[in-house]
Amino acid sequence: MGLRNVAKAAVVATAVAAAGVSLTAQPASAATTVDWYSAQGQFDNNPGNGAASWVWVYAGPNTSAAVEYQYYNGATGRVTANTWGAASANLGQDIWRIRVCVLRLVATSCSNWT
Repeated sequence: MGLRNVAKAAVVATAVAAAGVSLTAQPASAATTVDWYSAQGQFDNNPGNGAASWVWVYAGPNTSAAVEYQYYNGATGRVTANTWGAASANLGQDIWRIRVCVLRLVATSCSNWT
């Protein structure tokens, strides 16, 4: 009778261990980064802070910089920072792609969508 209890305990322990492995959280994905004329933009669809996505922009020496983002449904938005500044936003949907736009004196230039 004692041997049966040990066997049952071993089966339960194996099941718990297997379930624990399958319930392990996935690691956060790497952010996508775009560099453009000393500015930088990033987005992450698994930021680990509870938001669906996160977007960030750093302006560098430019007059201003913006990261423009597009959701999978086609809707767009932007986050803007001024010279040497940075800005970020937590968003409620996954981002499909971004591009970085910079204002240098009076001319605006944008990277390709990434």
